[in-house]
Amino acid sequence: MGNVSRARSAVAGIATDLRRDGSGWLLLAVSLGWFLTLGVRVVYPALLPQVTAEFGVDNATAGGFIGLLWTTYALLQFPGGALADAVGERLVLAGSVVLTLGAVCAIVLSDTLGLFVLATVLLGLGTGLYGTTRLTVISAVYDRMETTAISLSQAAGNVGNVVLSAGAGLVSVYLGWRWGFGYLVPLLLVSAVGLWIVVPRRASTEAGDESFRRTMRKVAAAIRTPRVLAVTALLAVNMFLYQSVTGFLPTYLVAEKGVGPGTAATLFSLFFASAIGVQFLSGVVADRLGNRVAIAAFVGVSVPAFVLLTVVESLPALVVVVLLLSCLLGAMPPVNAAGLAALPPEIRGSGFGLLRTGYIAFGAAGPPTVGLLADAGRFDGAFLVLGAIALGMSVWGLLFERIVSGR
Repeated sequence: MGNVSRARSAVAGIATDLRRDGSGWLLLAVSLGWFLTLGVRVVYPALLPQVTAEFGVDNATAGGFIGLLWTTYALLQFPGGALADAVGERLVLAGSVVLTLGAVCAIVLSDTLGLFVLATVLLGLGTGLYGTTRLTVISAVYDRMETTAISLSQAAGNVGNVVLSAGAGLVSVYLGWRWGFGYLVPLLLVSAVGLWIVVPRRASTEAGDESFRRTMRKVAAAIRTPRVLAVTALLAVNMFLYQSVTGFLPTYLVAEKGVGPGTAATLFSLFFASAIGVQFLSGVVADRLGNRVAIAAFVGVSVPAFVLLTVVESLPALVVVVLLLSCLLGAMPPVNAAGLAALPPEIRGSGFGLLRTGYIAFGAAGPPTVGLLADAGRFDGAFLVLGAIALGMSVWGLLFERIVSGR
């Protein structure tokens, strides 16, 4: 009972600190928007088999749809951040959700393949505007509890991955895939209104009204510094691992472990569900011990899972391995916080947006690499390579600040 009481007191203390250090309503509104804009990108591949069956396209084309979604999402990271620096965070965040709402409506109404592709592009553009600015607005509002606040927002996205994909699957069984998207419309509308009411026009007091050319000169100078380059390497490797694991874990479980597609989907949901708690914990660790410790610890804990995944066979063992593997996602909040901290406050929107465009696009090379190895009969080897990359990231996460500073 004593441990339970202490845990409750600790959670209550963190909640109080978050309300004191920033705006609880702002964190809630921004997290809801991330819950929806990240979740809808998981709903998309979850419903894609039904979509491709209706339009009569093959798996390669379906994979192209997902690639198109991620590419347009990556391309909008920099413009989204630059736009937030220019006009303020409220317009960008609320506008992003409105565009996402329009894209979902377009998907629901699309009756030809061409219209569906255009709606996919709009979905990538709409969700792409949100990613950078939701981080910079939290960073601007929170000070001492910045990484904890980012981790809670990040965890909300994983809740969306679990809840929205499950809800879409259930709805589509009874009403068809269009309603699997359509049920998100009222939620997106509520989110857009909430963001417009709660988020200040400009959360960052450092962002000025200087010319775009001058801002870009500052961004160009900042991203060439050793510290920013070191953090960018972490961000790029982290995204490579994330897209590789999330892109192929269900397929690997079916092809190599012999589990059914339903069981693989359940294990995949468990991966994201576990990440909710993992990311909250990583934020607390980062605020107490530093971002580099949190990065090294959580990525390091996931490394054995890559090896164990290739050797275990029973379902209970796979459950344990998937839970261990989800620790990889604990790196997300401290890596993002480290990336923001490496940039001058007045250009964080533009600067971090440019970094996100680069490292998300780099991460998109992960799934094709794993796919090539899988087609060559080296599926196990692909996950062992990912484990080696994760080990390298853990070591680099612990040492990069000392190496850059020369200590």
